Amino acid sequence: MRPRPVLVNSQTCDATPRHVFCDMVGGSEAMRRVYEAIRRVADSRTTVVIRGESGTGKELVARAIVASGPRRDRPFISVNAAALPETLIEAELFGHEKGSFTGAHASRAGHIEAADGGTLFLDEISSLDLQLQGKLLRALEEHQVQRIGSKTSKNIDFRLITATNDDLEDLVRSGRFREDLYYRIQVFPIYMPPLRERTEDIALLVDHFLRIYCAECNKPIKHVEPEVIEVLEEHSWPGNVRELENVVQRLVLMAEGPVIRLKDLPSQILMSSTVQQDALLIPEQGISFTAEIARIETAYIQAALRRCNGSKTAAAALLHLNRQQMKYLCRKYRIA
Repeated sequence: MRPRPVLVNSQTCDATPRHVFCDMVGGSEAMRRVYEAIRRVADSRTTVVIRGESGTGKELVARAIVASGPRRDRPFISVNAAALPETLIEAELFGHEKGSFTGAHASRAGHIEAADGGTLFLDEISSLDLQLQGKLLRALEEHQVQRIGSKTSKNIDFRLITATNDDLEDLVRSGRFREDLYYRIQVFPIYMPPLRERTEDIALLVDHFLRIYCAECNKPIKHVEPEVIEVLEEHSWPGNVRELENVVQRLVLMAEGPVIRLKDLPSQILMSSTVQQDALLIPEQGISFTAEIARIETAYIQAALRRCNGSKTAAAALLHLNRQQMKYLCRKYRIA
């Protein structure tokens, strides 16, 4: 696929609400640190590596850096290195001349060349093999690109922003990532926190996604019960913000009426929730605590007697009760 330059929104991020920075939503301390890092690095040409788990929004950070800096009106080329076929990744990144390999029917610029004057965002940089890492390092240091099959190099002015969810230090130690490239891209690292480390942002994110998907589906804006937010804040979110967005999109489509309730949440989220467990333990209308304790004690005594073939002495030992306690409970609940 021919790389197509994309222009990032030319408006800066200064006029947005306090809990929104460009397209990122969150007012937590962790997110404020991300916003501050973006402001500090945006005006420079410094290479940035964005680190964080999958689904945290690393590309949003890259776009915010560009939108806040002098290259906001220049091409922004986003490439997921892990999604490119191994046999084509070099040609995709560096371009090729006509006839340089089977299937090269025409000359073509690569992603780096397409980013001339702008920014190349290279996601999952750790998936590049060592040979390509070396070629990328040369392009970074010399700001030149040589297409496959060409004998000349082209001067390219591009800023590199990379991202990874791998442990680069471990990859360097194991020889799977070049140490010189590591130090070249690690000039200014930005850590994107997982959603479980910024749970105070979940209500903001839910509201944000509700507005997006209610509008997209031509539905009136839905509201969420406070108990739903409590459950969502307890969830571990292994898929991070991307997972939360998918859940909200589903709720917009599936929840009947204007209010999203506990029963509308996916079962896997409800099952892991202490809020839901509390709701099952104590129904909305409440319970008689005395009657419930009596029911539990009776059930345990009867089960112990059945297992011990009616022997109260053996049943008492099974329940770690002394004989007097066992006699009292049997008399209290009229158990023969």
